Amino acid sequence: MANDPMLDMFIYENVQLTERLEEILIECENLGGFTEEHINEIFRIMHTIKGSSAMMEYEPISLVAHHIEDMFYFIREHDNATPNSDEIADICLGAVDFFKQEVAKIQSGGTSDGDTAAHLARIASYMETLNSQNAAPPAAPEPEEAPVPEGAPAAETPAGDAGGENCYQCRIYFDDGCKMENIRAYQIANALSDYADRVETEPADLLEDCADEIIDAGVLMLIYTDEPIEKIRSVVSQALFVKNFDLTGGTGKAAASAPVETVAQTEEKTVKSKPSQARPAPAPEPGLAAAAPAAPASPSAPPAPAKKSAQTDELPLSAVSEIKQNFISVNVDKLDKLMDLMGEIVISVSMVVNNPDLVGLQLDNFEKASAQLLKNTGELQGIIMSVRMLPISSTFHKMSRIVRDTGKKLGKEAELVILGEETEVDKNIIDNLSDPLMHIIRNSMDHGLEDSREDRVSAGKNPVGRIVLEARNSGSDVIISCADDGRGLDRDKIVEKAKKAGLLTRSENEYTDKDIYQFIMLPGFSTNETVTELSGRGVGMDVVKKNIEKVGGTVDLDSTPGQGMTVNIRIPLTLAILASIEISVGKNNYLIPTLNIREAFKPNMDDIIIDPDGKEMIMYRGECFNIVRLHRLFNVDTDVTEFSDGIMIMIEDDDYMTCVFADVMVGEQQAVVKPIPSFITERIGDIYGIAGCTLLGDGSISLIIDVKSLTH
Repeated sequence: MANDPMLDMFIYENVQLTERLEEILIECENLGGFTEEHINEIFRIMHTIKGSSAMMEYEPISLVAHHIEDMFYFIREHDNATPNSDEIADICLGAVDFFKQEVAKIQSGGTSDGDTAAHLARIASYMETLNSQNAAPPAAPEPEEAPVPEGAPAAETPAGDAGGENCYQCRIYFDDGCKMENIRAYQIANALSDYADRVETEPADLLEDCADEIIDAGVLMLIYTDEPIEKIRSVVSQALFVKNFDLTGGTGKAAASAPVETVAQTEEKTVKSKPSQARPAPAPEPGLAAAAPAAPASPSAPPAPAKKSAQTDELPLSAVSEIKQNFISVNVDKLDKLMDLMGEIVISVSMVVNNPDLVGLQLDNFEKASAQLLKNTGELQGIIMSVRMLPISSTFHKMSRIVRDTGKKLGKEAELVILGEETEVDKNIIDNLSDPLMHIIRNSMDHGLEDSREDRVSAGKNPVGRIVLEARNSGSDVIISCADDGRGLDRDKIVEKAKKAGLLTRSENEYTDKDIYQFIMLPGFSTNETVTELSGRGVGMDVVKKNIEKVGGTVDLDSTPGQGMTVNIRIPLTLAILASIEISVGKNNYLIPTLNIREAFKPNMDDIIIDPDGKEMIMYRGECFNIVRLHRLFNVDTDVTEFSDGIMIMIEDDDYMTCVFADVMVGEQQAVVKPIPSFITERIGDIYGIAGCTLLGDGSISLIIDVKSLTH
C-alpha cells in the first residue's frame, strides 16, 4: 500500500491531528486546566482518529482513540467531575506516542499491531477516579430496553406507543473539492453502524470507485435503528467535509416528534466543523462501565444551535467552500522535482544568454528577448522557492514536549519561550532541524539549568528555568538561537577534558572562549563524569553539528558563566539556487556567494604586511586582515601573482573576515548548487575551501568557495 492514496491521506491527517493534540495538551498543562473549547477540540480530534483508523482497519489506534474520546465525553457532560490536567496530559501524551509509533510502522510497510492493554487500563483507572468525583451526576436517562438476545421473544409494545424499529433516510453531500467522497461516505456509514442494526447505502459498495457519482447526487443512506433521530443527526453533523444533508423518516414517537432536517436548513450551518451539543453516549467499553451516561436530549426538543464564528455568520456556505479551495496539498516529491527542473532551466537560460557563439555580434532584439527571459525565469524561480517555504512554528512547538518530558525525568521546572515562529524556511531544511533542536533543548535542561529551585534562588534567579527559542532572518540565511539562563559553560573544565583527550594543538592561551566551546561539538566529548540517558553537552552535540552542516548551516556557541549559554544556528533559506559572483584564477573559475562578499578593491602594496612566520596580511580601513592567495590554495597556474595586477575580495562569515586574492571578477552568476561527486570525495575526501560545484552557461564547471572554512 506504499502508493495508496487512501493510506497517504490517513497518514497525513493523523500526523496533523496528533501534532495539534500535542500542542493543546502542553498548553492546557501549562494553564493548569482544560477549557470547554479545549475539551471539545480534543474530543473531535479523537473522534476523527478513531473513525479514520477503524475505516483503515487499524484496530489498536482506533481502540485507544475510542477510549480517550469516551473519557472526554464524560468530562464534557459531567460538570462536577474535576479533571487533573497533569494526569490527563500524561495519559493523552502517552497515547500520542503510541499513535506515532503505529503510524511509523504503517509508513515502513508494516501494520498497526501495538499492545493497547497498558493504555486502556490507565484510562479505565482514571475513569473510576472521575466517576468517584462526580458527586452530583446529571439526571438519569429514561430507562432503555435491554438488548434482546437472539431468538428470545420480543417484548410487548406499551399501549399508545407506535413502537417498532425506526428507518431514517439520509442523503449526504460533501464539500466541493474535498476528494475521496466515497471513502468519507464509508466512514460516516461505519460511524452510524455503532447505533444501527443495519445501514444500507446507495451506491451500495462505497469502496468501489464511485466518488463521481456521489459528487453529482450525494450518497443515500437508510439507517435501521431504535435510536431517536437526534442521535443520527449528531453523528452525521460531526463528520468532516459534510456540506449539507437531508435527514427524514422514522416510525413511532421518534418520527412523530422529531424535526425534519432539510437541505435548506443544513445550508445555514457549518456542520462539518462544529460538534453537536447533543452527541450520543458512546457504546460501553470494557473498563468504562462505571462512567454514567449523560441524559439524552428530549426527542421533541430541537438540538441546541451550534455556535458560529463571525466569519460564517457573514459568509454563505458557498463562499466558505470557495475560500477552502484556495489551498491544496501537494506531495513534497513533486516539489523537489519541480525545483530540480527549475535549476536545469536556470542553467539552460545561462547557456543561451551567454553562448560563446554570440560574442561580438550586434543583436539588439536578442538582448531585449534575453532580458525578458531572465526576468521571467527569475520570477518563476522566486515563486517555486516560496511554495517550498514553511513556517518554522511546527518544529518549534514540538520542543515544548521535549521540555516537559525532560523536566519530569530530571525533576526540574522550566518554561519554553518561542519567538519568531512565523519565520519561513525551506521544507527540506525544516525536516533536518528537529533532531538538532531536540539535542540542544535536552542538554540545556540537563547540563545547563541548575539542579534545583534552591540553587537557582541562591544564584538570584527565578526558580523556574527559562529557555528561549528564537528564529530571525538575516539576508539569505535564518538564524535560530536557543538560550538558557542556567550555569553556562565551564571553560576550565572543558580545557582539562580537551588536554586529556589530546585535542589541544597549540598553547591554551591562544584559544578564544569560542574556540574552547567548540570542543563540546566533537563526538564523545563530555564534561560529565558518568554517562546517563541525558548526559552532558558533549553527548548529542556532534549530531547537532553534523545535521546542521548537512544542510549548509553552521553552529556557534556563546556562554557567560553563571548566566547561561546560547547556541546559534545559521542556515540558508534554501539550498537550491545561489546568487554569487564569478571570479577567475588562471584558467579556472570560482564562485563566491554574493552575501558573503563585503567589498572588492585594488590592493595598495604599501598596505601589505608579512609577519615573521611568512603570513601575508593587509591593512585596510584601519584593520588588519589575513590574505588567502587562491592560486596557492588550489595549486593553480596563473600569470597574476603580484597584488597590484589582481583584485582583493573581502569575504565575511559572522564576525570573521578574510581577503582572498584572485585574477579578476567576471560578473554575477545564478548558481545551481551541486555537491562534489562522490567518486571524487571517496578518493580524496573533502576539499578544503570548496563547498560544492555548479555548471556555467558555457558548459564549464565552476567550484563554489566555502567562505566559512577560509574565514574561521
